[in-house]
Amino acid sequence: MKSAGRSEKKRAAMALPLTLIVLLVAGAMVAVSFVFIENMMTTTKMKTDDEFRLNAALAGLERGKAWLYQRIASDDIPSLSAPGAINAVTASESFKELLVLDGGSVPNPTISFSLDDAEVNVRIYDLAYDFGEALTFQPGIPPRMYRAREGGSLKAGQSYASSNAAEGNPGSGSPESKILKAYLVRSEAIVNKGEKDEMSKTVEQAIFVQPK
Repeated sequence: MKSAGRSEKKRAAMALPLTLIVLLVAGAMVAVSFVFIENMMTTTKMKTDDEFRLNAALAGLERGKAWLYQRIASDDIPSLSAPGAINAVTASESFKELLVLDGGSVPNPTISFSLDDAEVNVRIYDLAYDFGEALTFQPGIPPRMYRAREGGSLKAGQSYASSNAAEGNPGSGSPESKILKAYLVRSEAIVNKGEKDEMSKTVEQAIFVQPK
């Protein structure tokens, strides 16, 4: 009888450590599950937010194209804000020297609107600009693009090498050539949820005006 009682006491004494081990393992598994779920939620939210910014930027792109098409349809072709050769650009102000005009003489720096939590800014650049020898490449500068008509043929090209905008050759300066208008519509959607939590998405599309 004494031997049986001792065995029961030993089994009872071992049950507590085993129970603690099981609880510890189960708690660790729950903690890992929470980490996985949190990471999945964060990734899903990041993807959803990125798609929202993309859709907002695309909406701005369509608005910019509609504005441009309306002007072209009314035979009021937008042109550069700054006439003559471009010798320098202001990157900090979104290359304002290359922006088109609105209403003949008023610069059109942005077409701005809000879409839910996004602030959308649309800028339209005239790509058929002349550049001076002092113009150097700046990251994000709209490229000089053109289509030239010589007789019945059309050719297209871009103006500058990657290191220096003045190294390019427009190739359309002969009297029989005619530069056809080309534009860049650039749309930026910005979502600001705090001073250190600003995210943006930019999309752009080049537009060539077909000759009549």
